Amino acid sequence: MLLLVFHLDRDRYAIDAAQVVSVLPLVRIKTIPQAPAAVAGLFDYRGELVPVIDLCQLALGRAARQLLSTRIIVVDYPGDDGRMRKLGLIAEQVLETLRRDAHQFEASGIDSPDASYLGPVVSDARGPIQLVGVAELLPESVRELLFKVAAQA
Repeated sequence: MLLLVFHLDRDRYAIDAAQVVSVLPLVRIKTIPQAPAAVAGLFDYRGELVPVIDLCQLALGRAARQLLSTRIIVVDYPGDDGRMRKLGLIAEQVLETLRRDAHQFEASGIDSPDASYLGPVVSDARGPIQLVGVAELLPESVRELLFKVAAQA
């Protein structure tokens, strides 16, 4: 499995690259007033309005820093109706990909109900890397808000 690696502060996380549509530099994002803090807004991706969430805000409670390595990762996100939708994820230090077999991952041993998107962990010489489940990133209320706003815009 090919993984796209990013950082949340000092820790490394990864998304299955099969779910990644594109990795883009930060672009102007239209904010959505009164949206949950992790919802950064919308941006135009090749003529399609794509909702964006800030992974740092979602996981750490602070906005992503505007580093040279901060990117928008556009992923295929499975909708409740079975259709795949595009979702932008702002992530810091998006610098590398790596290959690991699925059987190399182990359960973290920590089950956080508020972070159900955190999956199993694999380690290398630089430390652990935790898999992030894209389908589990958004609670239902946020999922409805993002895709409803995008469809109406």
